[in-house]
Amino acid sequence: NQRPLNATLSRQYDGTTTSAGSDLSSFDALQGGETLTLSGSGTVGDANVANGQAVTLGTLALVDGTGLASNYSLNSAGLNITERVLNSSGSKTYDANTDALAADITLSNLVSGESLNHSGTATISSANAGSYTITNLAGITIADGSGGTASNYTLTGGTHNFTVNPKVISLSGTRLYDATTDAVASDLTTISGLVGSETLNLSGTGSVTNANVASNKTVTLGTLALADDTGLAANYTLSGGTHQLTVNQRPL
Repeated sequence: NQRPLNATLSRQYDGTTTSAGSDLSSFDALQGGETLTLSGSGTVGDANVANGQAVTLGTLALVDGTGLASNYSLNSAGLNITERVLNSSGSKTYDANTDALAADITLSNLVSGESLNHSGTATISSANAGSYTITNLAGITIADGSGGTASNYTLTGGTHNFTVNPKVISLSGTRLYDATTDAVASDLTTISGLVGSETLNLSGTGSVTNANVASNKTVTLGTLALADDTGLAANYTLSGGTHQLTVNQRPL
């Protein structure tokens, strides 16, 4: 007679009660090292995370492997639904600390139509501008959201990336009329937007559109460049900043 088999299926939470043959984990009584697979699908009574849910077999059927399906019968099946692994990404502007706040982090790999709330503060390995990985998003906790139940999800094992972007800073300064359109670093003495008490050095030469006297003339950066001082230049950028030079009358 055919030998009856009990199948164990396993998959991550997907918001459905479907138990697909492709979720097969093991059979309990295959003989002599033989293998079989499953086709079709059945259902369980609850979509949420749980072990050993009884499967209504539906169209589940044995398929030949190294063994013949006709030598066996499918007696029963159970489905283990495990937590769905979440990924995340986030970013902030350089602020000289290693905090990665929940408000700056977005969760992904949620089941369509579901959302979760998350809170807390994760920690990155350096305060400096760059890309970081946060193992298991330690420091962040998840809670039920709109249509989403936190117990169906986990942050453990996911890919959690966080980026610190350079902070945009602005330059300003003054000089006397000199009949040129040069905006040299030594005239742009004010650097605005630096974090805390950090300082930077500036070198190079930019330009303004004309040589004449005027207030707050827009500076094209040219070769103007930042360099380390008490702060790191790599944590800042001139791109996108407001850079102005006032050209005053030259006394005669």
